[in-house]
Amino acid sequence: MTDGPADVNERVTEEWKADTTPGERVRTVMKRMYDPQSVAIIADRALTSETTARKHLSILAEDGFVEAVSSPGERGTWYRRAPRSVVLERAQQILDSVDVETLSTRIAELRETVREFEERTGAESPSAAAVTDAELDPEAVTEWQTARRNLKLARAALALADAEETIGDDATGEHGEPAGPLG
Repeated sequence: MTDGPADVNERVTEEWKADTTPGERVRTVMKRMYDPQSVAIIADRALTSETTARKHLSILAEDGFVEAVSSPGERGTWYRRAPRSVVLERAQQILDSVDVETLSTRIAELRETVREFEERTGAESPSAAAVTDAELDPEAVTEWQTARRNLKLARAALALADAEETIGDDATGEHGEPAGPLG
């Protein structure tokens, strides 16, 4: 007789709990959440207590991976992925999928797409175009928004590649110690 879905889910859940620490589970849960969540929900999904989840969320907040936020109409502190963390993750994903030369070419293409929208509408952004009543169909607005977002992420990826190269070239200061923020 084969296991039913509930049995499989329970077994996988128990294996995850046995093979990971509470801190790893809290980080994994937060990696998959973009909207603010209560500590109770995070703890439940991370298979740990609220006290333990709160402790690990505090550490993740100090590391810049999550940020504490207040949710209107809700009590207590809620947490969400820090935007910087999401940008760095997406930038790394881009770098893992394309080389720097291809990325540079794509940035130029995206810049041109954004520039064309700006010229066509006389506005700097889709929201500014809406204020000036520029005639754009919903598909064009979505295309413009996507091009702007992708351009920003591609630039972040290129900056990350440049920073990684710089760190790789000069990871230590003059006396063999790690270089500080300004050298």
